[in-house]
Amino acid sequence: MNEYKSIACRYHEIATKGHNRSMFEERLVANIRMLASYDKIEDLTVQRMRGRIFIRKKKNMAFTPDELENIKKMLSRAYGIESFSPVLETAPELENILDLAAKCASALIEKMLEKKESVTFRSRARRSDKSFPLKSKELEIEIAKRLWGVFGERLKIDLTSPDVSVGVEVRDKIALVYYETFKGPGGLPAGCNGNVLALLSGGIDSPVACGMTMKRGCNVEFLTFHSYPYTPMESLEKVKNIASRLNLYQKKGRLFACNLSELQKLIRDNCNPRFRTVLYRRMMFRIAEMVCHRYRLGAIVTGDAVGQVASQTLVNMSVINDVTKMLVLRPVCGMDKLETIDRAVELGTYDLSIIDLPDSCTVFAPDSPAVAAKYYLVEAEEKKIPDLEKALEETFRSIERFDDL
Repeated sequence: MNEYKSIACRYHEIATKGHNRSMFEERLVANIRMLASYDKIEDLTVQRMRGRIFIRKKKNMAFTPDELENIKKMLSRAYGIESFSPVLETAPELENILDLAAKCASALIEKMLEKKESVTFRSRARRSDKSFPLKSKELEIEIAKRLWGVFGERLKIDLTSPDVSVGVEVRDKIALVYYETFKGPGGLPAGCNGNVLALLSGGIDSPVACGMTMKRGCNVEFLTFHSYPYTPMESLEKVKNIASRLNLYQKKGRLFACNLSELQKLIRDNCNPRFRTVLYRRMMFRIAEMVCHRYRLGAIVTGDAVGQVASQTLVNMSVINDVTKMLVLRPVCGMDKLETIDRAVELGTYDLSIIDLPDSCTVFAPDSPAVAAKYYLVEAEEKKIPDLEKALEETFRSIERFDDL
């Protein structure tokens, strides 16, 4: 087995940034260190080096197979990374590169030839040091020629899905050789675009909305609504577990838990049942805005998908949105359920979300909710609620905050 002492992380979108690119790189480095601490991966150094992030062990020790696997899992959660590879390092000289590339590839090819008559192969080269004597394509050809000299007809070229792929990067002070490339989550480093508040339920969609918002560089705080004693406290524990899972991708966000039951009873006792769902959501948005102002959060995030349920028709979303001046982000609004499920599986929230527990939206739910509520009718219904502003303030003051998730 190769003794890897370094892992090279590549980014894509960060590279398009201008003079503030270093800020994004520094955030990515800080996030990798943070995620490593979450996973109790110790003794790592994380450094920027001209378009790459390098991860090494202190004292320049080689990674064990278990350490490589743990780092691979950790980097799959590091927003901002496009791909990464365990790499071997050598001097940026032609013979050194050819010897190292051929030596390690030969070991892989020989092992495969024990089970098959021929092995497919490709090489990929990139040079950031333009003083290197060979162009990228010429270096690829030299690597292939070196291996062809060893294996001859048993080695076949396949540029799309080869059995063995050798990658080379030639830099000014070092050359990298690698044989595996793993996909990162892409996007921008979580936290580089400010803090937002997500309305987090126990369902599938809102955690996915959180993950997609993190991918665009935001740190996410969470607000959930429950209706104890009409919903069990296990529903809150479920949301806590979902928030804990999402926090594996970012600087840990807080969870705000709001008991909506008193407002729901006021709506039940004073308003037309057909408008209950829309009225509930309007209360949630008002409270979310209050939390945003209190904690200086820049936007509200929801898991709304257009047309999915009664509160998510265009008309109803507009009526609900009308109660806040906050920016409202709806990352999953154009996705169908299967797409959302796939993303939830990738995030690791799906198995938590499908645990069957009631949430606050089901409390006193009408048999036939309005799907195209008119503004003037909804506003008229709200005027029937006695001391609404006082009730909102009392509900806001009763919010519980959970910091350690």
